[in-house]
Amino acid sequence: MKRDANQGYAALEQIAVNSPDLLKSLLEGSPDTISLSDVRHPDLPLTYVNPAFTRTTGYSPDEALGRNCRFLQGEDTNKDDVARIRKAINAREPVDVVLLNYKKSGEPFINALRMAPIFDSSGQLSAYLGIQQDITEERLRAERDIGQNRLEALGTATGSLAHQLNNLLHPVTSLISLHLSDIENADVRRDLEMAHYSAQQAADLSDNLLGLSRGSFREETDTTSLSDGLNRAIDLVRLMLPPTITIETAFGNLPKELNIPINETLFAQVLINIVTNASQATKHSGIIRIDVTQDEDSSVKISIADNGPGIPAELRKKVFTPFYSKSISKNSSGLGLSVASQIINKVGGKIIFGEGLIQPDGDGFGCMFTIDVPIIT
Repeated sequence: MKRDANQGYAALEQIAVNSPDLLKSLLEGSPDTISLSDVRHPDLPLTYVNPAFTRTTGYSPDEALGRNCRFLQGEDTNKDDVARIRKAINAREPVDVVLLNYKKSGEPFINALRMAPIFDSSGQLSAYLGIQQDITEERLRAERDIGQNRLEALGTATGSLAHQLNNLLHPVTSLISLHLSDIENADVRRDLEMAHYSAQQAADLSDNLLGLSRGSFREETDTTSLSDGLNRAIDLVRLMLPPTITIETAFGNLPKELNIPINETLFAQVLINIVTNASQATKHSGIIRIDVTQDEDSSVKISIADNGPGIPAELRKKVFTPFYSKSISKNSSGLGLSVASQIINKVGGKIIFGEGLIQPDGDGFGCMFTIDVPIIT
């Protein structure tokens, strides 16, 4: 038998009149956020929110009722999503949308919102029903799964690429080694020595990154002289960056016996990734400062600071996430900081994010990444 909408409304009205406690239990026992907005008053004020609303948003009924639900929106809420909601309300139509909202504490959450018009028995629009689900954890879990799948795919591709790369690098290193002693010009010889060093670094790095991208780290017993490794890495990265970037150093003459438990190739890769990331942040026209401090003979801290635009507080947790990047450059993979963090973590160290150099306009600070790594005594 066909049932029309009026029968459904009549059933709801009967529950509301004859069994108000049942209706209240249904609404207040729901795990999903339920709200009602009154369309008969200007700006659609909320007239009801269930307990799940308070648990999800942190706002009590006294703080929410009488206000338009836009107070849950914030700076990064997508304006197109908001426009879809407004268009549906004007057309008196239902709408499903996933948008970024903010709790009373300021914490963002991903809200799967379903809104539907409520008509009375006479067909007049009286309210809008909102049902919300906080799907933040679900989204984060999906993003982690996607990232893991991409890393696995990258590992497979890297296997064949590493083999081909080593084949191409072998004649480069061999030919430079063969003729290097015959070069009399000191400047040319120094440039070729740097090219030879860079090629050796690339060959070793391809092997290390192959294991890293597959989720395993090649165990190394090598140590690196901090002084030699740091200076060689800085010389190499200077050649990689445009002359509009100024690299300042403040570590003087480090003792030769100050060693760290990491292969020099990997150590150079960490520094290069962080410094080139800083260069991109300053749009290749800024200052990068590298400082070194020793901490009670147990560890050493290498700080790399820039005077770029910095990173908003709500995005700082993502900087070490694989494939995350704020750069619009086609050359930015979003892997540099993730790889650097994994390398340092594997040798018992850590990379700490902080505020960097003051920005050119004096209104804020850039970024600083501090590599805290143990010392070999």
